[in-house]
Amino acid sequence: MDQNKGLFKKKLAILISVAITFFLLMVFLLIIGMLMNSIKQQEMLKATDKFINFKSRVERLIFTNETLVQGFEAYLLMNPDLDQAEAEIYMDKLLSKNENQIRNIGVIQDTTIIWNYPKEGNAAAVGVDLSMVEGQKDLVLKVKNELEPVLQGPVDLVQGGTGFIIRLPIIRPETGYWGQISIVLNGDKIIEEINAYAADAGLKVAIFNDQNKRVPFYGAMSIVGEAPLGFDIDPDFINWQVVVSPKDGWQNNQLIFEGAILFAFLIAAGAGQLTYRVLKTNDQLRIMSSHDSLTGLFNRHYLNEYQAMVLAAAKRNNRHVGFISMDLNHFKKINDTYGHNVGDLVLVETARVLKGCTRTNEAVFRLGGDEFLIIMPDIEDGTVLQQTRERLIKSFKDDFHLVEYPCKIAVSIGSSVFPEDGNNIDALLQIADEEMYADKKQQQLTQA
Repeated sequence: MDQNKGLFKKKLAILISVAITFFLLMVFLLIIGMLMNSIKQQEMLKATDKFINFKSRVERLIFTNETLVQGFEAYLLMNPDLDQAEAEIYMDKLLSKNENQIRNIGVIQDTTIIWNYPKEGNAAAVGVDLSMVEGQKDLVLKVKNELEPVLQGPVDLVQGGTGFIIRLPIIRPETGYWGQISIVLNGDKIIEEINAYAADAGLKVAIFNDQNKRVPFYGAMSIVGEAPLGFDIDPDFINWQVVVSPKDGWQNNQLIFEGAILFAFLIAAGAGQLTYRVLKTNDQLRIMSSHDSLTGLFNRHYLNEYQAMVLAAAKRNNRHVGFISMDLNHFKKINDTYGHNVGDLVLVETARVLKGCTRTNEAVFRLGGDEFLIIMPDIEDGTVLQQTRERLIKSFKDDFHLVEYPCKIAVSIGSSVFPEDGNNIDALLQIADEEMYADKKQQQLTQA
């Protein structure tokens, strides 16, 4: 019974320790996950702040040039009969601050180019119907049909090279759509500006336009790397999709994460092991307080608690309780002959024999020295005690043995029954002890 109970408590202690280890590990993992997520969010916020700076400079670059086109559009509406000489003077003043970015400005009647500024290098484009030019016709017709400005690019230009084109519809109050005005931005210069903005922001950037959403016109996905952030730049006009990542890449927190996991596991495992040791120590202390340290039997201290419980149950249920007192004959002689170490072995072997002779619901006590007590709850009558007495005598005769020592043990036994022999432990033990001493005296007379 005690062995099964001890095994159950050991398993329970292990289960509690494992549960605590698992719980703490889950808590630590949750905390680590939250911290790592917070670090990642902070990093993403920094990248977002950098993109906002990059975006504002790109938008300013495009909108500044759009404003120039709008200014020339207003000029054309006020001067329907375009005078090329006056227009060139106007354009010289208008573009004096942006001439390094602007390649040319053109006027399109319906969908055909009728005027370009400056003429030099752009004369070949005059007379070209852009609705027939691949790469430009779609947006030219879109401006004509939807009467909304667009940004296109980079595109291959009719006059050679690449550029970004801002197209605005020219709408005359009396006739409606008349044509378009376009400003061609130098593709190389615009890319240089974007390069500078990205470098200043500390970002790796790839930009897609609405004409090709799979291949970026600026940068490369292989350079941006894995897990970039995605943003839009002015979907209503510029309509660029941008992906960015920090210039030096995202922080590699893998080692920190793995180290934190290992640390969490060690702490959780340590807490679990400490819990197991505390439970085991508490159980050992409990056992020490109720068990004899040498034999493992119940001790006198536990007798007070146990007998009160057993007798109370017997009174409630109107049952009998048997008490058997026993000591070892000539134990002092064994100690004197072989020494106390052998005497201890005799006591341990005695405990083994007593446990083998008792049932699971019976309790065996070592009261001190070579005095032992068996309490048998819920017996039918005193005949059970006589049967137990005979079984004990036989077991000590046949089963008791010590390796290397030829010790044979005889026992003296006395018994009492609750409630016939008494209503309390003192009375019951007194009767059992008196019978035991009588048995001892009788054995001594027989041997003499």
